[in-house]
Amino acid sequence: MKKKVDCVVVTYNRLKLLKECLTALENQTYEITNLFVIDNNSTDNTLSFLKEFSKNNPNLKIVHLNKNLGGAGGFNKGMKRFIKDSESDFVWIMDDDTIPNNTALEKLMNNVNISSDLGFLASNIIWRDGTPAIMNVPTVTSNWNQNISKGLVQIKSASFVSILFPRKVIEKVGLPITDFFIWGDDVEYTLRISQAGYKGYLVNTSIAEHKIAKNIGVDIIKEENKNRIKRYYYSRRNAIFTERNRLSKTQLLKWLVKCCVIEPTKILFKAPNHKMLRIRTTYKGTVAGFFFNPKIEIVRGKKANGTKEA
Repeated sequence: MKKKVDCVVVTYNRLKLLKECLTALENQTYEITNLFVIDNNSTDNTLSFLKEFSKNNPNLKIVHLNKNLGGAGGFNKGMKRFIKDSESDFVWIMDDDTIPNNTALEKLMNNVNISSDLGFLASNIIWRDGTPAIMNVPTVTSNWNQNISKGLVQIKSASFVSILFPRKVIEKVGLPITDFFIWGDDVEYTLRISQAGYKGYLVNTSIAEHKIAKNIGVDIIKEENKNRIKRYYYSRRNAIFTERNRLSKTQLLKWLVKCCVIEPTKILFKAPNHKMLRIRTTYKGTVAGFFFNPKIEIVRGKKANGTKEA
């Protein structure tokens, strides 16, 4: 029997990109059973558009949040709805600025039997000009090329930009952490899956475009928008939480030196402006990371007879 796949898209005030994303999803060569769009309390016309769009798209499930929970909270809510309200086998997730090729999902699904302990399959993410999207480069395993002849690269972590998860894995390891708000929720989640003994792969032939303005990574030193600098608090806090739970004390100490000494020094010499704001944000996020203890939410879905588990 053909495996069923749902899709979760998280959106916030980017209606033009959302429309492009939904068009790409409509044109997929592999059928999407349910499409959950998580509207993070957008203030543009996103909600009214979705209501109109749903009239001709009965598989669309609109989840409008009364508060912007960030990408992390949006994916948490979307994947929870997938587990509780659907019986599909897999969920495919992405932000509204992800534009997958029409065969992207099919290429992912062609590889779901690669391993009995499959944790996730990630698409090959490119930027507008076809070059690799720097923000979405995954972390490979030591045996990364074990299935390279099949176009698969084994990875430990990946971004929430066109990535596929089996239902059983979500029920085992829980949901993305809402309290992360933005940045690092995808790394923590996929690392959590890998550490639980599951395998992740990048599928080379599954292509998706990440339609960000510039092909750059998350870098507080190079950040040009002053209004975005304070957001790096979340990046540092979330990264500290993730690293402190998997590194040895010696490794963590080296990482701490990097955050508290090396990076501030680079900011002083290389940042173009707002140097003290950048340094304060780095230190504030680092300290917060050692006291940040969010809970991992476990969710259970429907039983075989259709009744919901407690």
